Amino acid sequence: MKTLLTSIMLKLRPRLWGKLMGEGSEKSKVSIIIPTYNSGETLEECLRSVLGQSYPFYEVIIVDNFSNDDTLKTAKLFGAKIIQQKCSPAQARNIGVADSTGKFVLFLDSDQVLSPAVVAECVEKCEKEKVGMVIIPEVFTGKDFWSFCSAVWKNNYEEVERLYGDRRGMIPSKPRFFVKEQVIGVGMLDNSLLWGEDYDLYEKLKKANVKQAKCKSKIYHREVTSIRDTLLKNLRYGKSMTSFLQQTKQRIFPMMLKHALLTFRKVFKNSNSPVTLVGCAFLLCIKSYSIAIGLLLGSPLRVNSRNG
Repeated sequence: MKTLLTSIMLKLRPRLWGKLMGEGSEKSKVSIIIPTYNSGETLEECLRSVLGQSYPFYEVIIVDNFSNDDTLKTAKLFGAKIIQQKCSPAQARNIGVADSTGKFVLFLDSDQVLSPAVVAECVEKCEKEKVGMVIIPEVFTGKDFWSFCSAVWKNNYEEVERLYGDRRGMIPSKPRFFVKEQVIGVGMLDNSLLWGEDYDLYEKLKKANVKQAKCKSKIYHREVTSIRDTLLKNLRYGKSMTSFLQQTKQRIFPMMLKHALLTFRKVFKNSNSPVTLVGCAFLLCIKSYSIAIGLLLGSPLRVNSRNG
């Protein structure tokens, strides 16, 4: 009964809000686009946070890569629109944008949880400050040892960017909330990129002189980390970095190295637990090793030798 009521509320709230706001309210709808693949463990918490938003005029679009767990069941119970397509995360977001009806789009991951005022604050930033994209601060959380170490590392990584920013050539936080026409205007995300597609979109929007802002409300990112998953994910990222560098011409590796070293120094300085420090150092080694192997596997010389 509780789940049924949740589904009904998710479907009715945008419609009721539209009647209260009048016919012009359609322009203020927010399309929340969530790519999924076997996301059953985290999706319910994510969608409950959407349901709890203080700004209720939205639609939820799930672009699913043919999950075989409870992902689709959860999405249906919450009344989300479901599109099934074999695709990468970048393609999934582009599909969601193309199928959306809102003035704004929010790119959300299935393991993220919104604080209640995120959507309202982002809409207000766009409409009052005339910006086209909004950066949402992200806080990482972890329950078991490895996910906790990963969360510690990523939170310090975010803090380094906040402290130094452009002064030290740090990799910037990327926006997740956009005026949809601005995203469409720069060609949306690059479907060929499996890594760095959000950074590439951000750079295209900045070159188009799209104004940006940062909200105060946060997104909470639930880390679900295993050593095997970390290896595979970063191996995949490493393989796709070659394409990113070739297509964007970005000199990102010096930035990544500097950012990682400053982050490790901050973790070392702030950590009260030697075990956590060792865990963070081990994860950094695993990520660096798997990215390096991925880069070698995805290098043009290796690709050409396989095709020759």
